[in-house]
Amino acid sequence: MDTLALAAGAAALGALHALDADHIMAVTVLAAGAGRRRALRYALRWALGHALALTALALPVLWLGRALPERLAAAAETAVGLTLIALGAATLWALWRGRVHLHRHRHDALPEHAHWHRHAPGEDHDRRAHRHRHTPTLVGLLHGTAGSAPLLALLPMSLQASPAAALLYLLAFSLGVALAMAAFGGALGDAWRRLPLHWAARLRALVGAAAIGLGSHWLLA
Repeated sequence: MDTLALAAGAAALGALHALDADHIMAVTVLAAGAGRRRALRYALRWALGHALALTALALPVLWLGRALPERLAAAAETAVGLTLIALGAATLWALWRGRVHLHRHRHDALPEHAHWHRHAPGEDHDRRAHRHRHTPTLVGLLHGTAGSAPLLALLPMSLQASPAAALLYLLAFSLGVALAMAAFGGALGDAWRRLPLHWAARLRALVGAAAIGLGSHWLLA
């Protein structure tokens, strides 16, 4: 198999995989209200977690020839649904409690602008920020475990060519996931930045409700 064709095919499959509904919904909830740079960081951290999970799951296939246990995949699928519900519920709860709001201010002669602020009484700000930074990575790990079938199904075929080809397939697939999700994250952050302020909270509530709906459908399906 041609090396370039293998890498291109794996990257294309990874890009398509990144745009699955549950992936898009999770990153949308996590990055809702964030600016372009922060949304991009969230998307890339999600992609990092996804790549780490796929790498860990692919090792038994590459070196031991053993498939992923069906019970692990099923448990991860259930956890994806529960995670979407939890993310959506947390978003709605924060809005209802007034923890998330827009703070308007101006610098010198620059036009007035706004930033999202979140307040949680009694909780250290640095600890909150540290935990929130790692949430996309943890969600990506979960999605990588649940959505490993497209990669692991084709990995043995590339392994027949050589272990190096299989490793190339794994890397290209993960790169495709990262590029697609980075493009989505950047576009999402730019859209939030351009959104009229009076619509921002309403749209966040809609995103939270949609995450709960998709998570519930995921569990029932």
